[in-house]
Amino acid sequence: MLAKTGLLILTQPVPLIKTWIPKVVAEASRVVSETLYVCLQPALHTQHVAQSSLLHPLALTKEIESCVAAFYGSVSGICQTLDVRILLSHICANTAHYNATPYLLQKSVSVLLCDSLKLKDTWQTNKAHFTEALNSSFSNLDADLYFHYITSIDGKTSANTDESESSCEPLVVYPNVVLGGTFDRLHDGHKVLLSQSCLLCDKKLTIGITDGERNKKKLLWELMQTYSLREEGVVSFVSDIKPTITVEPVQIFDIYGPTITDPDLQCLVVSQETSGGGNAVNQERLKRGFSHLEMVTVDIVDDVCHAENEEEKVSSSSKRKRLLGTLIHPLTAHPHLPPTPYIIGVMGGIASGKSRLCSVLESFGAKVVNCDLLGHKAYVKGTDAHRSIVEEFGNGVVGEDGEINRQKLGPIVFSDKNQLNKLNSIVWPAIRSLAEQEIKKAKSDVVVLEAAVLLEAGWDNMVHEVWTTFIPREDAVNRIITRNGLSQDDAEKRIDSQMSNSERLQKTNVAFCTQWDTQITDRQIEKAWSLLQTRIKAKAQTKL
Repeated sequence: MLAKTGLLILTQPVPLIKTWIPKVVAEASRVVSETLYVCLQPALHTQHVAQSSLLHPLALTKEIESCVAAFYGSVSGICQTLDVRILLSHICANTAHYNATPYLLQKSVSVLLCDSLKLKDTWQTNKAHFTEALNSSFSNLDADLYFHYITSIDGKTSANTDESESSCEPLVVYPNVVLGGTFDRLHDGHKVLLSQSCLLCDKKLTIGITDGERNKKKLLWELMQTYSLREEGVVSFVSDIKPTITVEPVQIFDIYGPTITDPDLQCLVVSQETSGGGNAVNQERLKRGFSHLEMVTVDIVDDVCHAENEEEKVSSSSKRKRLLGTLIHPLTAHPHLPPTPYIIGVMGGIASGKSRLCSVLESFGAKVVNCDLLGHKAYVKGTDAHRSIVEEFGNGVVGEDGEINRQKLGPIVFSDKNQLNKLNSIVWPAIRSLAEQEIKKAKSDVVVLEAAVLLEAGWDNMVHEVWTTFIPREDAVNRIITRNGLSQDDAEKRIDSQMSNSERLQKTNVAFCTQWDTQITDRQIEKAWSLLQTRIKAKAQTKL
């Protein structure tokens, strides 16, 4: 059984560790399922375990910097679900002044992984002594902690460990370091950027976290985590890997953030993509009479597992793309609903691709109940809804055949929200009644209730899950103009009369974005259908 959290202590010389990172990560991922703390301790390769501490200072050099970046890069290509956190407080520019402060690990560690036969022997022959040293160095270790010896590098300590002058070159550290980013769903690229900043910082790390309109330029920004969650993720990570510095998160709405308001900053860490912004920051600081920031550029992390339509680097946008078709919010319990048929409510804005989604689901065997079509039936001549509409809006909305003329009714309700609400209060109850009748007649195990106004009408209590299609606003406007022949103004009015994408997605279990080729959309749907079958099966087994 995999341990949720492990602590990996690596004692080989740093050049060797760097060489063996892929094998070490691969083996660790077979032992640990969630979080892996990594502590580089090459001093233990030659020194004995002291009861006072297992922690020895490690000089901060370019080799260390490179090793940390390589570690996160390897994790991304081997096991993307493993949350690796490389501990950095004992890596310092001045080892003579190092104070062995214990790491206050946030997650409970149940397995100790190590590459040293000497430490393995110590564990087996004098466990009490070893445990005392461990507990004085790391908090939150389980009482029944067990030892795993890393076999993937067993006996391979003869590699050339000579270091070039450049790799041994010490790094300059600064009291106050600053960096910025969106930090959505913290990934290995973020971790490299944050770790580099931590290595260079010996006092306070200021982290600008973008919010507001600036984020809306990002791909699939609607799926971005809230600011509070992104801030929590950043602070948690930095506090875990380097608890000896102060972390100061700052909400920012432009490219500058605190860099042009805090004169005490000395170093700015940027990615390769944001170095231009760094130059703009320094120009603005000079205008304000502030000192020039030393700028350190961090390499991007390649994503060797990226799909055809994803970025070649590890990125938040790719992670957001991978959320499409998966469960993004937990299911709401509806004990009043029978388990069969399993009902999926599909909603989305106008021209967002609901019909395409439902068509594919129908080809998989689902029964589709189209509420838009039922809407036509809801107020045919002779129904209560028909009479109520005529009473409310007058005979001017009635065609020569006596039926409601939607082309005459549409401009009235889509230009006045009060009028639209009046129409909805008449039509929605009638549509719901018809939909319930269709669901009862369905013979399929899965029924899809296609309803653009699922939430507005309160029909989400009729379904086990809510699925949503969405596209960027500008794409929706263009589709409506092309498909419906409407003007730009009329197309925008149609969109503005509906709930926004963000509002829908807050209440959504599974999301689909249809702004790309239909093949990409179909892959999202196939993934969603497969995961749905797993959920239905698991639910059925739970009740057995």
